[in-house]
Amino acid sequence: MTGWISIREAAILAGRAPQNIYAWINKGKLTSRRNAQGQLEVNGIDVLRVESTVKPGRPRGTVTRRHDLLDKTHERRESK
Repeated sequence: MTGWISIREAAILAGRAPQNIYAWINKGKLTSRRNAQGQLEVNGIDVLRVESTVKPGRPRGTVTRRHDLLDKTHERRESK
């Protein structure tokens, strides 16, 4: 797929959530433009290039909500 595509199409192409595409734009990994209707678009080839370099999953050191809740429970038990 070449040319400019919508964020939704980019997410489908990369197999990621649209939030990931917006994050890549904000981090400067993808360039974007507005089409005539004012919708944000990205280059399909660039999406594939970036997707191939990004590891799937949560970044290291990012606490999950479940892990955070377990830490709080453990703290309560220690304080008793």
